[in-house]
Amino acid sequence: MPEPLISIIIPVYNAEKYLAYTIQSAIAQTWPNKEVIVVDDGSTDNSLAIAKSFEGQSVKIFNQKNKGASAARNKGLQEAKGEYIQFLDADDLLSINKIAEQMQALQFAAGKVAVCSTVHFNDGDDPLSNRPSVYEEAFLFNSNNPVYFLVNLWGGYSDHGSMVQPNAWLTPAHLIKKAGNWNELLSVDDDGEFFCRILLASAGVIKTGGLNFYRKHGNSTNLSAGKKLKNYTSLYNSLKLRYQHIANTGVSEHLKIAYIKSLYDLKNNIYPLFPRLKKEINNSINNLNMNISYDDSSTQRLKKIVLSLLNMYPGSALRQLFYKLK
Repeated sequence: MPEPLISIIIPVYNAEKYLAYTIQSAIAQTWPNKEVIVVDDGSTDNSLAIAKSFEGQSVKIFNQKNKGASAARNKGLQEAKGEYIQFLDADDLLSINKIAEQMQALQFAAGKVAVCSTVHFNDGDDPLSNRPSVYEEAFLFNSNNPVYFLVNLWGGYSDHGSMVQPNAWLTPAHLIKKAGNWNELLSVDDDGEFFCRILLASAGVIKTGGLNFYRKHGNSTNLSAGKKLKNYTSLYNSLKLRYQHIANTGVSEHLKIAYIKSLYDLKNNIYPLFPRLKKEINNSINNLNMNISYDDSSTQRLKKIVLSLLNMYPGSALRQLFYKLK
């Protein structure tokens, strides 16, 4: 009896510098039964030609007009034949044993999702020279309670939350059919909203071996780094959806805390831009009816600036007043 088929879906947009290495990383997976599905999302560079150079029995190439990464992933899902789905961004890499390690765990854990550690590396560096973040590792563990896992990841039980980069997951295809495809209306944090639904549809999470190598670009040209209204609106909408998805299972104080901290962080990041969006965020915060104090980072930054200026005049009455008020 053959091993279950794994579909590795690679959405591509103008990734000619990295794409060959990424496809090779997928082909090199030690899991024997796999297909690689590359979806070019209207690239204007040589990405499509590079992808086609790998086209063969186990590598399938599709192209479409530019619709965004979520639409490209959905096209990949439409074409996928696998029982399990591995998403892989076009500039990232996987350790050769990543899928095999996760499949060994999932085959004996019906309805669960596998997650592995992520190694962050700067573009141009050797990915093998870095190790997984100790901080992120604390949020990755075996759990039979997807709600607890999600709220904890979101920062509901501690001062800060964490993230899981999409490549780190390996997901049974039937869970995606149950939870629904990627939300093509979102451009930022689309992965957070998608995997929130996946986990809520699952029986839990298994932490496995294997590594995901996530490339960091110093020029900050990725979509989420752009300070544009569309991006921030997408993030806000994703936060709202994630809260609603989890709240459908029951609203807890920890969930509200996680959500309100994310809303405050978003509000601070857009300050002083986009007053209408800021008003919507404030309305969402007020609707939570949470009487909690939160360290408003924009206020703290302002205090530091004022204090640094006042320190230039250590004997001033204004400096003494500031210390009394703060």
